[in-house]
Amino acid sequence: MFFFNDLKVRSGRPVACGISSLLVVAGIAVAADGPLVPRSPGPATFIDLVDHPAPEANWDRFYALEDHLAGAFHKACGEGACLPRRFLWPMQLRCSVRVADATVAACIWVIAGSDLQVRAAGSIDPDVVVWRCVLPVGDAVAVDAFHAALEADDPLAARLPGAAESLRQGVARCLAKQGAAS
Repeated sequence: MFFFNDLKVRSGRPVACGISSLLVVAGIAVAADGPLVPRSPGPATFIDLVDHPAPEANWDRFYALEDHLAGAFHKACGEGACLPRRFLWPMQLRCSVRVADATVAACIWVIAGSDLQVRAAGSIDPDVVVWRCVLPVGDAVAVDAFHAALEADDPLAARLPGAAESLRQGVARCLAKQGAAS
C-alpha cells in the first residue's frame, strides 16, 4: 500500500501532505480527462512497414528481411565486428512508411547485449545493455527499393539510396555509443 507520508522528492525530502494530496487530485483530473494525445481525425500519415500497403500485407516479406539482417549481424559479430563486446543480439526492427508516397521514412533496430558475472558468494549479476540504433535510411526510399537493397547477400554492406553510410557503418556508430542499461 502506498502512503502519502512516504512520498519524497528527488532530494530525498518528504513531500508535505497538502502537496501530495494536490498531486493525487491533479492525477485523477488528468486521468478523467482522457488521453493527452489528440486522436487524428483522418487517415494515418505513417504506418509500420509490416502494414504496407494494408494491415499485415507485408508481414512475410518484412520478417524475412528482419531475419536476414539478424543473420548478417550474427555472422559479422562472429567474424569480430562486435569486439570488444560479445553476446550482442538484434532484438527487433521497425520501420515507418510515409503513406502519401509509399517511402520508408525511418527505421530503428533494437540491439541488446548482456554479460553475466558469477560472484564469490554464488550470486549472478547480469549486465544488460540496449541500443536503439537509427538505421541510415535515405530520403524517399520506395518500399520495394528498400527491400531489394537489403535482400543482398550481405545486407549490412548495403547503402540505401540517398543514405550517407551503409547499414554496417550506421550500426557500428550506434554500438560505439553508450547503450542504455536495462
